[in-house]
Amino acid sequence: MSKGIQIDAVSLVSIFVECILYGYFSILFAITLYVLFIKRTRHQPLNKPMVVVSIMMFLLATVHVGVDLRRVLDAFLHTNNPIANLSAVNTATYLVKSTAYCIQTLIGDGFVLYRLYLVWNGDKRIVLPLLVCFVASIGVGIGALQGFAQASPEAPVFITKLQQWIVSFFSLTLATNFSCTSLIAARIWWSHQRMTGSTMAVFGRSMIPAAIVVVESGAIYSACLIILLSLYLSGSFAQYIALDAVTQVIGIVFSLIIVRVGLGWSSETMVQTRTATAFVAGRGPSGNSYSRGNHAMVHISQITESDLTATELQHETDSEPGIEASKANSPIVGTIYSIKIYVNI
Repeated sequence: MSKGIQIDAVSLVSIFVECILYGYFSILFAITLYVLFIKRTRHQPLNKPMVVVSIMMFLLATVHVGVDLRRVLDAFLHTNNPIANLSAVNTATYLVKSTAYCIQTLIGDGFVLYRLYLVWNGDKRIVLPLLVCFVASIGVGIGALQGFAQASPEAPVFITKLQQWIVSFFSLTLATNFSCTSLIAARIWWSHQRMTGSTMAVFGRSMIPAAIVVVESGAIYSACLIILLSLYLSGSFAQYIALDAVTQVIGIVFSLIIVRVGLGWSSETMVQTRTATAFVAGRGPSGNSYSRGNHAMVHISQITESDLTATELQHETDSEPGIEASKANSPIVGTIYSIKIYVNI
């Protein structure tokens, strides 16, 4: 049995909240396309998978909010019993919105699982258990949609037959997202602890803020899922407010991550301008060294990311006497440059 406010009032609040979130998602979607298409560097290829996923998420969010609006209008304008119409779970419109939510959730979970795979360098011991959980959520989602289609028109969403599928789907999704987010943050923290003092001196930046970004991104989604699961288990129709919001929140979190990566604010990239200190071999005109060990201290005013490959970077520096450069990629902090400068003074 449902508790609290009735479904007709809940539906009005739900569509209002979802429309606000959809507007926010629309703005972020436009910024995401800007980052993916325009802001990428000259030598950086278009990230087609990210473009496809971003467009799919926006289309699913659009379908979901459109169907919800249609359900509300039909219930209040074209029927004599809005509560009965909105409570039915076997209608075509309810199945469409539920399918959109299910696919959106699976895409979101797949994306965070993909980030986990990259950050942990494809470690099977870490990825495979959560991959099994993800595959299980696909099967449970299909079972829930089938249960909706076979339910009687009078059956509420809280009946035991549907509850088993719905709770299982929510729980698997929450477990996948929470575990992936925690493991990504743990990996960043572990890498931060292993970084040498010289590396930190060159980059001049802690990786802890990157871990915080990851935790915040996953925490938004996880918090919504916890609220949704709690409201559903309590038998409240208010769960529809959280349910409809989650569809938009998934796209918002995804877009925020893309924008952060594109602007260099996330753990997948480190684009920075920092003051650093290097030691350069050399002696003064009198033959005396500027510092102990025959080294002179030189302040490098900027360290910035380049879009050159290692070969191109070496070619650029070969023409400059006394400069050697190398480039390496890290799955945690992005691109790392090592520059050695030899000066004859």
